[in-house]
Amino acid sequence: MKFSNPITLLIVLSTLPLLWGGRHAHAQTLAEPQRVAVLMAEQKGDYGQDLPLLPYAQQVLSYMEMALQVKLDLRRYPWRRVLYNGANGEGLIFGIYKTAERERTFAFSEPVYAEKIWLVKRCADPFVFNQMHDLKGKTIGIVLGSSAGHDFDSQVNLLFKAEYNTSSLSGRFSKLYQKRMDAFLYYEPRTNLKSLQRELNQAYASELVEYKKQKTEVFCILPKPVSTIDVHFALSLTADRHILDKIDHVLIQARKTGELEKFLIN
Repeated sequence: MKFSNPITLLIVLSTLPLLWGGRHAHAQTLAEPQRVAVLMAEQKGDYGQDLPLLPYAQQVLSYMEMALQVKLDLRRYPWRRVLYNGANGEGLIFGIYKTAERERTFAFSEPVYAEKIWLVKRCADPFVFNQMHDLKGKTIGIVLGSSAGHDFDSQVNLLFKAEYNTSSLSGRFSKLYQKRMDAFLYYEPRTNLKSLQRELNQAYASELVEYKKQKTEVFCILPKPVSTIDVHFALSLTADRHILDKIDHVLIQARKTGELEKFLIN
């Protein structure tokens, strides 16, 4: 291309960086993945600090990010606020169970994995659980707004008394140790109870005299779960469910290949 006018040549040359910069910025914009808000229950430590996600939950979310080609914007709140914000369209909820009441507000994904709901008690207490009636007269710690399945939920403050707890796991262990409740619900898909129990005692009994001196476990997990419930993603019924449809496709394929189950191996 020839330019007979030097001024024209100068104008063309001066605009080249702008054109390149504009195209480069546009390419960067195209390369950036879609951001999707995901709401989850928070967990607080001894001093009110946020505790990190458990490894299997982080692995599942990382897998979904990669498979969906999106960036998950994780937002952790107290559980009741998760439900409220999710119902009002802030984003997807992860780690939610289906209930008849919730299905009036949310659309649910295919199951992600099955989570077991265990009872954690003081090891010294002669407390066994084989059926719901074994909870008669007991005080059971429950996180506000949570569910443990219809059979359990229907007996709250009827067959047994509820001790309502916050998102502080250390607070729940403290209440249990102080005998303010007989047991509390612990949500966990892993089934190696010996390993899990050792892990919980190391984290939450380490400062107790009986544990430091004798290395005797203070807290025990009862071997029969209260229930086993599928964990889902959920989205407000008023929201565009396009992302939920994509999640369902990924989950169906992952179930065929066993990709998600490997994160739950004990």
